Amino acid sequence: MSQTPAMSSVDPSAYSLDLEMSLLLPSSASASWSPAVHEAARLIGRSWQEGESKPTDLLTLALLLFARTHTGARAPQDVPVAELRAALSGPVDREPQIIDEIDRALTETGQGYTLEAEGAPLWDLFNTVRNQYGSTAAGTLADDIEPPRPGPSPMRAAAARLARLLAGYPDGAREEATAPLPEPGILTVRANRFQIVSRSSVIALRCPYGDDVAAVRVDGPKAIVECVQGHTSASPRLDAARVRMAVARATGARPSAPGSHLVPELLIASTALARHIDPVEANVFLRTPSHPIVGRDDVLRKMNRIIDRRG
Repeated sequence: MSQTPAMSSVDPSAYSLDLEMSLLLPSSASASWSPAVHEAARLIGRSWQEGESKPTDLLTLALLLFARTHTGARAPQDVPVAELRAALSGPVDREPQIIDEIDRALTETGQGYTLEAEGAPLWDLFNTVRNQYGSTAAGTLADDIEPPRPGPSPMRAAAARLARLLAGYPDGAREEATAPLPEPGILTVRANRFQIVSRSSVIALRCPYGDDVAAVRVDGPKAIVECVQGHTSASPRLDAARVRMAVARATGARPSAPGSHLVPELLIASTALARHIDPVEANVFLRTPSHPIVGRDDVLRKMNRIIDRRG
C-alpha cells in the first residue's frame, strides 16, 4: 500500500513534553500552578518518553499536586509518591475521588467556576478532564430529545494509568527525575494572511464579523484571534498546539516558546489533521507535486487570488 507524503511527514516536537506543558500554563493562573505542572512532568517524564503517558495524565497529576499544595504549606516535590498513588487509586468503574478535592482547591484560589468568572483558565483545564458528557454541542443537541447520559471522564482513565505508574515507581527515581522548564509567556504572531489548511481546502481565517485576522495569540490552552478592526475572539477552527506548531515551522522557534513573530503568511493545520502532520504536505493543493512542471508556489498564488475575490 502506498503512503502519502502527509503520513510520512512526522514532526516529533509536536508531542514533546515541553509543548504539552506550555499548553497547561496560562499567564493568569495562580503562582502555585506552574510548580505543580513541573513536578507532574518530572514524575511522568520517563513514561512520557516511552510513549506510555498521555496529556490527560500530565494534567490530572498536576491538578492533584496543585490541590495538595496550593496553600503553600508544602511544595509539590514534597508530596510523597505513596500519597499520590493512594489518592489516584480506586474503583476503575467510578469517577476518581480526587475530583471534589480539586474542585475545592480551585474555588479557594479563585480559579473555580462562578457565573462571574466563567472561563477561569484552571477551571477550563479541569473541566476538559472531568467532563462526562463529551462535547458541549453534542450535549446541547441531545438535551432537546432526552437528557444526555454521562460516560467515563478522561480523568477516570488517567487516574488508573497514573496509579499503575506510581505503583511501580522505582525508589530513588524521583531525585534523579528532570523535566523541561517552558518559558512563561504568551505567543503572538502577526501575518498578512492566516490560512486554515485541511487535506482538501485552504480557508482564510476571519473573525466572527468577517474581517481579516491581523494576529493570533496563544495563552496556555487558548488561541485568540485579533482582527484588523480590533475585535478579539476565540475561533472553533483554531487549536493552540497547532498554532504553536505552525509558528515553529514558519520561524524555526521551539513550539513551546513564547514571544512575538511577524511572518508574511501562516498556514495552520485544521483540527481534523493530526498535530504532527505538516499541513502543507497533507493538503492536495499545496504538497510538493510529483510532476516536475507543476509548481506549488504557482498553485498557491492562484488559490490566494480566488480566496481574495471570494472574501
